[in-house]
Amino acid sequence: MTAQNPDVLIVDRTSDLPTFCALAFRDDDPSVVSWIDFWAVEPCSSIETDYLRGRRYGEEAIRHVRATGQHVFIECVLMFMGIKLRQRNRCAGGLEQGFIDRVAGDFPGATDKVLTRLLRRYPRALN
Repeated sequence: MTAQNPDVLIVDRTSDLPTFCALAFRDDDPSVVSWIDFWAVEPCSSIETDYLRGRRYGEEAIRHVRATGQHVFIECVLMFMGIKLRQRNRCAGGLEQGFIDRVAGDFPGATDKVLTRLLRRYPRALN
């Protein structure tokens, strides 16, 4: 990955993405990635285990951002996390809390940036 515009995520090598990401490839050309799921994980039955797993994923994300220089990656993960929670009609659990707790110290403004992006796109949410 290369960092140019801080608001655009550029993926040069999909093999460098953290383990909690999943790729979908085009049917007619398997060498082309058509989708990246930035939060391709499911909780287990233990909140404590999920919390620790979330922290490990947070560590992976931090290493990835340090290696690529693309802080927007954290925002992509948080956005997908929120989408998945809403689609499944569930609240954040240990997995999400562990991730957020771990990355919050290194990227304290990431959550605010995600909210700002959402409110810019959906201004009626302010009413």
